[in-house]
Amino acid sequence: MRLRRLVLFLVFAACVPDEAAMPPEGPAETEEQIALFPARNLFPEPAGRAARYPIVLGHGFDASPTNRWGFNGVAEALRRDGHRVYVAIVPPYDSPAVRARSLAGTVDRALAETGAGRVNLIAHSMGGLDARELISVLGYGDRVASLTTISSPHRGTRVADVALSLLPNASDGVVNALASAWGLTYNQLAGDSHVRAAMTALAESSAPAFNASHPDDRRVYYQSWAGVSSLAGIPGPNDYNACMGRLLRQARRADVLDPTLAPMAALTAHGAELRPNDGMATVTSATWGTFRGCIPADHLDEVGQVRDQGMNERTGFDHLRFYRTVAFDLAARGH
Repeated sequence: MRLRRLVLFLVFAACVPDEAAMPPEGPAETEEQIALFPARNLFPEPAGRAARYPIVLGHGFDASPTNRWGFNGVAEALRRDGHRVYVAIVPPYDSPAVRARSLAGTVDRALAETGAGRVNLIAHSMGGLDARELISVLGYGDRVASLTTISSPHRGTRVADVALSLLPNASDGVVNALASAWGLTYNQLAGDSHVRAAMTALAESSAPAFNASHPDDRRVYYQSWAGVSSLAGIPGPNDYNACMGRLLRQARRADVLDPTLAPMAALTAHGAELRPNDGMATVTSATWGTFRGCIPADHLDEVGQVRDQGMNERTGFDHLRFYRTVAFDLAARGH
């Protein structure tokens, strides 16, 4: 029975379609007001010089460069701005130790083809843990100029802890086989999946040990962004504080969570604690290095999925302008 519940949980997660200190912002705008007065783009048109070092994009769990968790149109947009961009592909269901070896291959290729001495890593979700493994354990600190993470669960996600509680040891072979069969439909590196290893790495209970064994490298610039969303699009009472005052939002317009993320969001928020999150990672967990702020986006919006609609007229978030802004900012910092 536990195995059946776990399989249903994983299948649902994987197969969804492509307070007191808060400032007085006033009441949330009504849907009629939002329709009448669409939001302005949160980011002005980005401009600047190309990044000094090539950019490597790293995807998260259950992902590939082409599926619903991949960076939708980001590489193409950055290349049009003159940046040299590489898109990594790593095993979708495995530990950072395994995934980082594939990421290393992409970094090596970027360095060899461009002649650059270092790269800028931009990673979404679990990709941030892979990048830290690459830097701290595989010794790539001398080849990485910067690491930018977007909603990476540096302190874990409760979704993984719950999944592990439903995963009896005897079921690993079956679960791994199912994950491999599904993963091979979109990711060529999914043939030897290890779901327990992936979930263990993502669990809140594992985060202290991972962070202790993966110290930051002083040669690398670390920065992070977090996403904030809610099922009903109602601003949360803890959003502002969790985002350390760096909450990018127009008026009182919160992002509307994609309904397919709702079951995971309830777990991520720790139920009635209402921890601000994007459906998969809390703001606190996503914070690492220099925290740049919160964007009004759920875990899918952050990579322009499932639907690429340009700017969100409710929130003003445009994922392509966001990544273009990040890239030009890295260039302005000398990276």
